[in-house]
Amino acid sequence: MSHLKQAVKLIQEGDRYSGHGRFFSEFIDDWAYRQTGLYNLSKPLSETQSKIAHQLSHVIRSAWETCPGEDFIGHVIEECGGSGHLSFFRTPPALSTLMAKMMGGSSGPEGFADICCGSGSLTLAHINQTYLDGGAKAVARLSITGEDLSGNKIKVAMLQIVNLLDILGEGKPLYVHSLRLSEVNSLSREEGIVQYDFTGTNNPRCRLNEEQKGLINKALLASIPAEVISEVLRVPVNLVRWEEKIGARNHKVNLCETA
Repeated sequence: MSHLKQAVKLIQEGDRYSGHGRFFSEFIDDWAYRQTGLYNLSKPLSETQSKIAHQLSHVIRSAWETCPGEDFIGHVIEECGGSGHLSFFRTPPALSTLMAKMMGGSSGPEGFADICCGSGSLTLAHINQTYLDGGAKAVARLSITGEDLSGNKIKVAMLQIVNLLDILGEGKPLYVHSLRLSEVNSLSREEGIVQYDFTGTNNPRCRLNEEQKGLINKALLASIPAEVISEVLRVPVNLVRWEEKIGARNHKVNLCETA
């Protein structure tokens, strides 16, 4: 079964517990919160929904790894019937890639604005093409701005961009120079709630709540690999490794004090 069919099937299963057309939006809110620690959920997922969400995030991550730079979540939104009261049409992958190639390269900081970015099709293609053309150094020169009227789409774009950088980096840090994603009316310039500011680490003011820290520390004590913990809890792997470093540092301090 294709990634798209798997994703749609899981979303339909989730709708049984959320109400028709609501699960995917709740799933995006949940994942975006786990990824960044920003914007508390108005309605946490139930245990059953969380199990479906874990499976869905695994399918989406696998799809991203298969075709880096493609707007997979945008494809899923289209397949599931659009975007509620807002019309949504993703930019086709071939056109996104063509436009990215037409942008060319630069030896200095390179600005890229994606107004009405939706789920981030053009930005994803541009980052991927920049990496193919010039590697990590070229990506590090990118200064990207993305805007959309829908806060949910901004969360989708953030998730796809953060994970694309992680996938392209192949285990090594891959950074853009700067990235700002904003929920904003591009005509009136009225800003909404969802605002992500990226600087250096590609994790916009990321933080873990106490429950997440507790679960991570228990998993680390059980010798579960950081990558597995990251996938199951849907939090950035670098934050898991940071908790691992803190734990090791505290253990070393305790040993010294005991001695």
